[in-house]
Amino acid sequence: MRQMQIPANINELPGALEFIRTNLSAKKVPKKEIARTLLATEDVLVKMIETAKSNISIVISGLLGTVEIRLYAKGEEFNSSDIEKKLLMENTDSGDEETNAIIHQLMQKLYGNNFLIKHENGANKISLLIKKSPLRQLFFTISSLIAGAIAGFLLQKFTPAAVSTSLSQNIFSPIYVMFMNSLKMVVGPLVFFSIASSIADFGDIKTLGKIALKIIFAYFCTSFIAIAIGYLAYNIFPIGNPELANAITASATHSTSISIKDTIIGIIPNNIISPFEESKMLQIIYLATALGLAAASVAKADARFKSWLIIFNKIFSKLTSFIVGCIPVVVFCSMAKMMISLNIDKLLNVIVWIPVVYFGQFLMITTYLILIAVVGGLNPFKFLEKFFPAMLSAFSLASSSAALPTSLKQSEEMGISKKIYSFSMPLGTTINLDGTCVTVMISLLFLSKIFGISVTGGLLLSMIIAIIMISVGSSIPGGALLGITLLLPQIGVPADAVSLIMGLYPIADMFQTCTNVTGDGVVTTIVSRHEKMLDLKKFNS
Repeated sequence: MRQMQIPANINELPGALEFIRTNLSAKKVPKKEIARTLLATEDVLVKMIETAKSNISIVISGLLGTVEIRLYAKGEEFNSSDIEKKLLMENTDSGDEETNAIIHQLMQKLYGNNFLIKHENGANKISLLIKKSPLRQLFFTISSLIAGAIAGFLLQKFTPAAVSTSLSQNIFSPIYVMFMNSLKMVVGPLVFFSIASSIADFGDIKTLGKIALKIIFAYFCTSFIAIAIGYLAYNIFPIGNPELANAITASATHSTSISIKDTIIGIIPNNIISPFEESKMLQIIYLATALGLAAASVAKADARFKSWLIIFNKIFSKLTSFIVGCIPVVVFCSMAKMMISLNIDKLLNVIVWIPVVYFGQFLMITTYLILIAVVGGLNPFKFLEKFFPAMLSAFSLASSSAALPTSLKQSEEMGISKKIYSFSMPLGTTINLDGTCVTVMISLLFLSKIFGISVTGGLLLSMIIAIIMISVGSSIPGGALLGITLLLPQIGVPADAVSLIMGLYPIADMFQTCTNVTGDGVVTTIVSRHEKMLDLKKFNS
């Protein structure tokens, strides 16, 4: 944290701006962001100097990559609209409407959710979020996990059973139920519009030629392999203690055996509404696919329909992000509730889910290296050496999007043509989530065993189809949890069963994201090799 104070004097402004610029540079804020921040901060400081009745305090703080500027001074109240009006008035005389529009957009960008003004006890308090770290959510979630486990343990050991039970039933459980209801409300439309909008874009992808089609085909192939790996990993370590079902209030529906024929016939619904009302995943996927293909076919004549799908996808993605943002609170409640209701032995039966998921991800990484050697004809250890920084970035950030800059950089370092990786890597963060496929398959088998559901035949086929398609629509944070929540009722397991693994999910998500990004790198490398767009000297150097 860096701090300085300046008198309420306009002559002190250059020194204050230099202090901000120097410290933002030290925190590795991009130059364009620094320039934009200085422009806005200058006018904020001018307004504070005009209204201040004391020295102005400037604080620049940063935690886990998040950078924030805080300003404080006693004085008359003002707000962000005063600053924007001032900027617009300064340009009114020139009649430059384009400049005013740019300023308005700038103010909207900076003074949205990232800007806050408070006037308390005769003082203006201003905070401006410059850079938000992707580690922030992970840090809060893991901290909540640990805090929830400690709180639940203390409540179980040192408070009367009536007190701990009352807290669990009246505080922890209601919060969890509200979260689950919100999740169930949004997950169907989210998957529907995500898949529909992605398929609608395939019409544009085809115009990129055979390379794009090869990349997409390869992504779907690795997703099938990932599901098989998840199934194999679980059967090597078939975890799942039926006694854990007692920790869930809802009961299993004990679905009967479904034939493959019935599964295929049941994909097509007899109306549009019931798939969403009854959360029938395969029917939702069918409707999304049909709608996406229809949108792609009419896009050249009328692009509005495709645009609406994209808009609705953004809306539901944003709504889901708000809900997922509550995960740290829900993880605390879920973990505390679990610690109160389970003894240590049963808790260990839940924790074993983590090493099995990690084992599955390790098998998938190993499979990637075999594909690099056999299909790509390349040295797998060279690939591992070159792409490891991107894998490490994905593991630590637990976000494919946040790791994308590193992935693109390492693709360049490996000698892959920019024409390939500039398309393949961003697309992979959206539709190629092999690590997610591994996690979802293991989780579904784990929870189905707890509730005594046998997964065979048609039920297994429906799971495979649904996991493939859901992986396309689960590229948001916590996407695997959304997929598991939606698929559990399809196999006769209550959706509430996801609470058993929700508290541990952030730990699984780290290796899962690493696998997702590695899969993008592997497909990109193999396709570029077959298209003769890989610099072998650079790759082997």
